[in-house]
Amino acid sequence: MISFYGAGLREDLDKFFGVLLKSWVKREEDYDFSEDPAHNQCTVTAMVAQDVFGGEILALSMPGGGTHYLNLIGGNVVDFTSDQFTSHGMVLDYSGAKSVPRSEVGVDGSAPERYAKLKKNVEFNMEVR
Repeated sequence: MISFYGAGLREDLDKFFGVLLKSWVKREEDYDFSEDPAHNQCTVTAMVAQDVFGGEILALSMPGGGTHYLNLIGGNVVDFTSDQFTSHGMVLDYSGAKSVPRSEVGVDGSAPERYAKLKKNVEFNMEVR
């Protein structure tokens, strides 16, 4: 694991989450971004987190359909966007999460454009921390 902040993993992850909060961009859906900034950010966040920390991207099949993406970093399951579920009382069970190749993540719809924007924002906000 590359520690780009020069701290321990836990501290690096906490600082990175702060960078994400400044970097996420609201999508076009009708929701309160100020109350749920992680909403629909999982795919691009997992990709950028892998760029920064390495590790694996995990896919979790969600009840009712859909896929939630998160990371395995330094042997730890890390979900930077879990608030989009837990803030609504949903408990996530990561035991069914499976590693997926990067080439299969973020290839549909607006994901490539959103990934590029988030990566640019994260790089900027890491500089100005």
